[in-house]
Amino acid sequence: MLFASGLTALLWATFLGLGLTVLADDKPCTLHHDGNYYDLNPLKVSKDYEFKTPGGHSFYLNVCRRVTTEPWSPGVPDGADIAGLVRKDHHDFAIGMVNTTLEMRDTGLMLHLSNGSPCPEGDNLYGSSAIMFLCDKSVYGSGNPVVISQWPEDDDQACQYTLEWRTHFACPTGERGLMSGIIVFIVITVMIFFMLFIVASTLYNRFVLRKRGFDQLAQLSKDHLLEVMEFCADLFRSILDNIRSSSHTWAGSGSRDLNSTSHHWSSRDEERAMMAADPLEDDTAHDQELQDTNAWSNEAADRQGAAP
Repeated sequence: MLFASGLTALLWATFLGLGLTVLADDKPCTLHHDGNYYDLNPLKVSKDYEFKTPGGHSFYLNVCRRVTTEPWSPGVPDGADIAGLVRKDHHDFAIGMVNTTLEMRDTGLMLHLSNGSPCPEGDNLYGSSAIMFLCDKSVYGSGNPVVISQWPEDDDQACQYTLEWRTHFACPTGERGLMSGIIVFIVITVMIFFMLFIVASTLYNRFVLRKRGFDQLAQLSKDHLLEVMEFCADLFRSILDNIRSSSHTWAGSGSRDLNSTSHHWSSRDEERAMMAADPLEDDTAHDQELQDTNAWSNEAADRQGAAP
């Protein structure tokens, strides 16, 4: 009974955790603001966005993930999650590390990137950038980022960048509320139970009904569903009974062999010890030995007296 209650609690905890995961919308690169929902994850691409700086250098950028372009001496640790880089004449310049936290400004969504490559003309200054995402429903695709300012203005010395990105993905969508989250949770739960039924039904048809081929596949009928559920319930009760009987057997055998509280022998061991050390039994054996000795002595005396 305790095992069944624990299993039931575990199942409910699993489904509850799944529901909370669905309801808790904490995906990276998303933002809830004034009842609207923003999601820039569709801007992730397998090949970086490529465009030019005002001085003509190639600019590589990705959104909410590291660039796929191999960096060339960017001056940052190996394996760093570089969000974007500028390919300059003698090295690549990282404009910042990956950031998935969006901010809402007056102009629209803002994404800040920082801790990039060391700046050429500044101590303790590192590459950074600010990307402004503007809602433009006329741009059907992802759109293209554009550098609107950089500091310093010299392309070779530039260390901080401001980019503008017009795309319909920056437009707000309806915020997914509690009701939609509950619906998604119910759908996922139904799918899980359906998959469990398919597996249980197939196993039941094969090993219980001894069916083979396509006949062993799950049957989508009410009668078969009730039959499989009844079999699973009987199997579950049988397992619980076996576990309880095994636990009682182990507990009984342990209590017969040794008293764990007083550390005394069991009654069987005590009986054996008492029989081995019984004084009455020892006296009986001794008397029998004396009688045998006296009988032998009398027999020897009779023989000696009968001799001529």
